[in-house]
Amino acid sequence: MVNLIKIPKRFFDDHCDRDLDTPIVIKQTARHYWIDKNDLAIGELKSDAEYYVSIGAGGFDKCFSGLVHSASATLRSLQSQ
Repeated sequence: MVNLIKIPKRFFDDHCDRDLDTPIVIKQTARHYWIDKNDLAIGELKSDAEYYVSIGAGGFDKCFSGLVHSASATLRSLQSQ
């Protein structure tokens, strides 16, 4: 059985658009993806989310605040597993 993690689409899509290693999406809704918690690309996704959160909204232009918030939510989802 596959153990799934629910994460927001916004940061995940940005991560994927930058051609980084990205987990395979198992299921999706309008605002979320579910990924396998054992996918090898989760480490890259988590590292990228940590980077965005560490810089924070103050380190990016204001238009990126939603992306930073999504990265934070992604990180919380990954760390709760």
